[in-house]
Amino acid sequence: MTTARAAARVVLRDVGATVRRSDVALVYGGLVTLGALVMAFLPDATAAAVTAHVSGNLDNLRERPVEALVASAFVLPHLSNLLLVVVLVIAVGYAQRWLGRAATVAVMVAGQVGASLVVGAVLTTGIARGWLSPTIAGVSDVGVSYVVAGVTGVLVARVPRRWRWWYLGVLLAAWVLPGVWQRTFTDVGHATALVIGLLLAFVLGRAVAAAATTHGWRPGWARGDDRHSPFTPDRDERPGGSRGPDQP
Repeated sequence: MTTARAAARVVLRDVGATVRRSDVALVYGGLVTLGALVMAFLPDATAAAVTAHVSGNLDNLRERPVEALVASAFVLPHLSNLLLVVVLVIAVGYAQRWLGRAATVAVMVAGQVGASLVVGAVLTTGIARGWLSPTIAGVSDVGVSYVVAGVTGVLVARVPRRWRWWYLGVLLAAWVLPGVWQRTFTDVGHATALVIGLLLAFVLGRAVAAAATTHGWRPGWARGDDRHSPFTPDRDERPGGSRGPDQP
């Protein structure tokens, strides 16, 4: 029991330190949280109008695509989605710790934009073929879930091999399984963002490992070191060691 508590303290300390060092996680998470709190105090009609204006739905993608793709990632559909912001901040923090600022932002954009465009294409096809009602083009589509799905997907390359399949199972349960019975267009977006993240994990994981090996250094996750986890520093990240390529 004492060992479990000690391990939990180590994990929490590492999570806290990682998030504090991630300006991307703090800025994005802070803006989304602030926006959610402001929306909570707005009259219902005003909040609904704001959500409709910034939504990444098909109507807005046709009229003002850039604004819809960007703004929709900063508005939460419900205040309860602040719980997902916690996951967002932690995931983005670890992504920045591994990949650095620019690559992390690129992964976030890829998840949000890629998923939104695929959803738009699916809805356009469904409406054109008569499978879906044209009114679905105006249904609200806002939130951080596409970003979270993409970032949590890319982090699969950071998870030690012995835990990787378990982690992937959790991702599938979170982002794909609900779509089996709900069958909404956002489920298509979640699955798309996850696939984008997994593809980027393969590419970025190989790139970082190759760059590290070139300089005679390989992080613990690349060595298959089971003692390493996303919550513990690599050998060369410890005090006195050289900084590896997964440092921001």
